This record gives sequence, structure tokens and C-alpha cells, in this order.
Amino acid sequence: MKLDAPANANYAAVVARISAINPLAGCDNIVGAPLLGFQAIVSKDTAVGEIGIAFTAETQLSNEYARVNNLHRDPELNGDPRAAGYMEKNRRVRAIKLRGHRSDALFMPLASLAYTGVNVEDLNVGDTFDTLNGHEICRKFERPVSGSNRGNPMVKATKKFERVDAKFLPEHFDTTRYWGNEHLIPSEARVVITQKLHGTSIRIGNTIAKRRMTWRDKLATRLLKVPVSQYEYDTVYGSRKVIKDPKAEQNHYYGTDVWTHYGQRLDGLIPQGFVVYAELIGWTPDGSPIQRDYTYNVPEGEADLYVYRVASVNPQGVITDLAWGQLVEWCAQLGLKTVPVLTEMAHKAFDAADWIDRRYYDEGYGQAVPLSGPKKLVDEGVCIRVVDGLHPTTLKAKSPIFLQHETKVLDSNGVDLEAEGGIAA
Repeated sequence: MKLDAPANANYAAVVARISAINPLAGCDNIVGAPLLGFQAIVSKDTAVGEIGIAFTAETQLSNEYARVNNLHRDPELNGDPRAAGYMEKNRRVRAIKLRGHRSDALFMPLASLAYTGVNVEDLNVGDTFDTLNGHEICRKFERPVSGSNRGNPMVKATKKFERVDAKFLPEHFDTTRYWGNEHLIPSEARVVITQKLHGTSIRIGNTIAKRRMTWRDKLATRLLKVPVSQYEYDTVYGSRKVIKDPKAEQNHYYGTDVWTHYGQRLDGLIPQGFVVYAELIGWTPDGSPIQRDYTYNVPEGEADLYVYRVASVNPQGVITDLAWGQLVEWCAQLGLKTVPVLTEMAHKAFDAADWIDRRYYDEGYGQAVPLSGPKKLVDEGVCIRVVDGLHPTTLKAKSPIFLQHETKVLDSNGVDLEAEGGIAA
């Protein structure tokens, strides 16, 4: 069966096999099932070897999937109004504690997909998708951002002057989760294990931008027939999803444009044709935390920038990444910090389970950035990076304890600057 690639493989449906069952203390009717580095709480009748569909934390099920399978807590939203499920209206898979045990994945039977018209017996373990036979199954959960005017018919659309083509300041790719994708890194490959910092993504490029033509330029072009370049190299900034350009018209639906504020500190530093991808941690200029509880001892009102990727983008928009060693040397020459390296090893010696639910700095990893929150907090996790290669591979392993914290922040409507920065003007 041919499946379309999901928009984001980290928040897609995955055909998975139950490989182990863990008894849960104090629970008679439920057990734990490890899946893709997460744990689903399932019925005690679930058997090792059973194949079904796994959805991991912060995945949003489609309304149709939840309705057909009677998953809504509100029975009126289900296909069978006599049946009540356990999911809220937003249909979000949450990372929670259930009777003291972690639950950060949902395991559903293959038969739950039968309504799509697909023969579920044709699905294979490892198949990953978010749409099946034209039916949306799931997507990444994104909390609605208040204040956005998107989709409001009363807001008049205006043509904006946009200086930068997205191909010259490309978005960073979504880092794929490690569990279930280990095969993407050869066992003999050398990998560096880096601390995954919890902040907001920023991209800064000295790249090709349109010039706003002056009346002198227009006069020279039209009357004097003097060629005037319409393009120039300039430093431009962006959040993970949106280009932030103070020299062009743009609207903001968030309190502070931290990406431009901190990105301007690299003006004149980045060579032409290079784009830097980094994590900003600490505080916004107005004194709000970039991420609640994760300010890493950065002085209030300041932020630190840690580079995790550097790419060269030529005038045709072709991207060439620096390998990890090149990135470290390149950043050192410019005085830029790179994400902290915890260790380096052969991939075959790496066990992701050994690197989660920890506080790296407190354990003696001197290069790690110390956490500033309560002792119950842990580091977000690690990134596993291939040392060499023309197209560097990076996977991530996130901590279950961190996922529970992230869920609580979303539940409390706490500010998520990473999501806020994704709102387009």
C-alpha cells in the first residue's frame, strides 16, 4: 500500500506492535505498553505481539476519527451518542500521570481505521501517515492563538512588500524522533549527543533580499536606461515558521518580536549566503520567560543564543549544510555558542533510554547549560547528530517527565513563544 508522507512524522499515526507489557502497581485492569519511546496505558487483555495504531503526546486526532471511534468525552460528539470516551473537544493526546503512572501515547486497534475504506490488513508495522484514503487521521496539536486576525473577513487584505523569498531563508526541517527511526543512522556512524534546549527557534541569514526602489532608481531605469540591481544581500531574521523583517510591512500577534531584537545582534557578523539556525533561551526583552520554568539562569531580560545548524544557500536556493565539526569551527571563528555536546560515540553504543529524565549539568556534564527551575524539572532531552556527511542527520529523544510539564503548560494556557512566533501576518 502506498502512503503519502505525513506533514510531520512526529505527530502522525504509526502502525506499531506491542513488544512488552509492564504491570502497573496499584492497577488491576490496566497495564503499560512501551511504544516508540512513549508509554500507552492499555487494557490488561492486550497481548504482546498485538498490532495497532500509536499516537504520541501532543498529536491531535481528527474530528472524524474521534467521532467514528466514540472517543469524545461528550457523547453528543460521538457517532454513537450512547457511548462516552475520554478525550476533550480538542481531541489532543496528552502526557499525564494516570494513577501515578506515565501515559503519553494512545494505542488504538487497526480496526479503528476501517471506516476509511482501507483494508487494514495491508498496513505494515512502521507505516506512518496522517491521512488515509483521503481521510485525515491526525495532525500536530496547535493551540489557537488569541488576537489573530487570520480568516476574519472584516480584515481588509493588503498587498505587502516582501523582501525575502522563503527559499533564501529556508525553514528548519522538523527533527524526527529517535525511537522508531534509529535505522536512519548507520550503527557504525559516529554521533554527538547534544543537550536539547527548551526555548524558541530563530534563523538569521545574510541572504538575498529585494531592494525597495527609490524614485532615483526608477528614474535611472526608465529614463536613463541605467541598470539598477533590484536585489542586495542583507541580514534577515525569522522564527521557526515566519520571516520577521523590520524593513518590510508585517503585523505581529504577540507581545515582543524577540527574533528581530536578538537577531540584530548578529548584523554584520554572518558572511553572505549563510543562514544560522539557533535556539534562544532565557527571557524576552520585556522580562517574560521565553519558556516557563526553563530560563537556564540567564539574567532576566536577556537571552542566550545556541547554534544547532549552519547552512549555505546559493543564489539558486540550493542548500548545503555544514557538517558538525565544520559548524563548531565556523561558530568559534565568529564567537557564537553551539548547542552543548554531552558526549560522542559510535551509534551502536547509544541507548536513548539512558539519556532521558535527567539534569545533565547537575550530573557533571560541564558543557551543559544548567536548569534554573525546581529540582523536579528535567532537561528536555537530547539530539543525536551524525558527525559527518553531506546531509547531516539529526534525531531527538524527549523526556517523558518533560512532556508532562509541556502538557501542563498548554493546559494552563501558558505562553508558548514558539507557537506564537509561528503566526503569519
